[in-house]
Amino acid sequence: MVEATLAGAPRREPIRFSKPSLLGVGTMVWLGSELMFFSGLFAAYFTIRAHVGSPWPPAGTHLDTVQSAIFTTILLLSSVTMQKALFEAEHDRPRAAMWWVALTFVMGGSFIANQAVEWATLTFGPQTNAYGSLFYVMSGIHGLHVIVGLVAMLFLLLRLRGVKGGRRHLPGFQALSYYWHFVDVVWVALFACLFLVH
Repeated sequence: MVEATLAGAPRREPIRFSKPSLLGVGTMVWLGSELMFFSGLFAAYFTIRAHVGSPWPPAGTHLDTVQSAIFTTILLLSSVTMQKALFEAEHDRPRAAMWWVALTFVMGGSFIANQAVEWATLTFGPQTNAYGSLFYVMSGIHGLHVIVGLVAMLFLLLRLRGVKGGRRHLPGFQALSYYWHFVDVVWVALFACLFLVH
């Protein structure tokens, strides 16, 4: 009885995970050097903060933490959409993968647009105090990394136009997803330092 039931059960396809491509491995190695670069920025931040003392941020430094938290959430959710794009590419569904990359692009673009508005309305500049210098340098460098990711997404979308099979572009999806997740994680740490820790 049990054997008959098992014999009649539909066979499921085994779950396959794609191995990192040469491009993906190269991207991870490069991101290791980027991690060291951002670690240097964080070290500078905490060293300067320790020497300046309290209050930190200095008096007169006003930030819209709520609005930045909203766009931080959007950026984090864009990691989900990027991973979904990779999943669709792994399953050879290029149209669906393009849709998820496009959605990720819109979310990342909205984050950059918010940062531009934020910079335009801030009451302090990079020359105002040590916090201002750190704020603009750290958020600016991160913003440049987001823009690089957005350009890479556009490049990938252009390459995918009219393509019937998505798996041949899988290395590009893998590399871009590694990079995008890295950018998102770095921003969480930056957001905590620049907006939350007082």
